[in-house]
Amino acid sequence: MLSACGDGQNNAVNRTSTTNPQASNSNVAKSNVEELGMLVHVPYEVEDIVWKQDPTDRNIVAVFRFSEQDAAKLVAEAEKAGPGHTVSIPVETWYPDELIAQGEMSGDSSLKGTALPANMFFQEPYSTGRIIRVEGVDYFILEISAK
Repeated sequence: MLSACGDGQNNAVNRTSTTNPQASNSNVAKSNVEELGMLVHVPYEVEDIVWKQDPTDRNIVAVFRFSEQDAAKLVAEAEKAGPGHTVSIPVETWYPDELIAQGEMSGDSSLKGTALPANMFFQEPYSTGRIIRVEGVDYFILEISAK
C-alpha cells in the first residue's frame, strides 16, 4: 500500500523515501529536494536526488542528477571558485542504481570524477566541501560539512 504513495520518479528515489520525514536517522537516505534546500543552496532544478545527513558529524552527502545544460552551467560556475582535480570515491549502497552499476564496472566499486569547490551550495552552517562530477554522466556528488 505504501508504495502507491511514491512520487512517480525512478526507483532510486522511491526506494529511499521515508515514512517519517521528521526523523533524523542518518542511516536512511532521503529524496526530498525541498528539505535539502533548507540546509544547503541547490542552484539548479534537479532531475534526481538522494541524500543523507549525519547530524553528529555535521555533514551531508547528496547525489544529484541535473539536465545536461544545468550540469554544464554548474561546472562552469564551480570552476570560477577554483580548478577541478580528478578523484576516485567509493560507491555507497544508497546511490542511484546507475552509479552503483558504474562502480561495479570499474572493478573496484568506485566512481571516478572531477572534484570542484562547492561554494555555490554553501549555506550556514555548511560552509566547506566539494562537488564531484561523476565521469560520463550528469550526476554530481556533493560532500559538504559544517566547520
